[in-house]
Amino acid sequence: MILDDGCALVSLLYEKHSDLASGIYGISEETTADIYLLTKILKEKRLNIPVMNVNDSVTKSKFDNLYGCREGLIDGIKRATDVMIGGKVAVVLGYGNVGKGSAHVLRNFGARVIVTEMDPICALQAVMEGYEVTTMEEACKIGQIFVTATGSRDLIRSEHMTKMPDNAVVCNVGHGDIEIDVLWLKQSAINKETIKPRTPTLFDSPYMLAMESEKFSHTYTIQS
Repeated sequence: MILDDGCALVSLLYEKHSDLASGIYGISEETTADIYLLTKILKEKRLNIPVMNVNDSVTKSKFDNLYGCREGLIDGIKRATDVMIGGKVAVVLGYGNVGKGSAHVLRNFGARVIVTEMDPICALQAVMEGYEVTTMEEACKIGQIFVTATGSRDLIRSEHMTKMPDNAVVCNVGHGDIEIDVLWLKQSAINKETIKPRTPTLFDSPYMLAMESEKFSHTYTIQS
């Protein structure tokens, strides 16, 4: 039995140790993004082990996704950057359960929160909660803290990051980093400095301070 969080063990099994699959009788997975991945593998008819979708359990999606992210988001940002949240413009990309929790906690810490959301019902929910809803093309010009909370790919790209104010903080709340163009972030850096343990910092000009994180463990910075 594999109890997975982020599909790490399952990926290792199928990529390098497929010969061991016959001895595995079940898998559980609890992250939203990796349930999408396992569904894709299932459609490709490569998934031959039963999987329990823990993510869609009501106690996971309606509690951990909504309330748990409130703890990790603020803790991760402050540990990595020591920035003050109050008074800043925070942009939350996505207003699902994770986005809702992220927006709520940022507002509670004094940020002015803007939401970007493609789903019309979720966007309407954000409006009814009092948030401004706009596009990333507009939000990238004024946001100071950006939080991706969807599990989708390529939400924050180079054309957005080059328009952000200096010292903007860009981060992902969730498991992977596919929502941010981390490759461009790394390639654009011309220097690297460690400002604290487990927090590598990259410098370039004339862009911004940006933070990319997988569970807030790695930080990359670009600033003028």
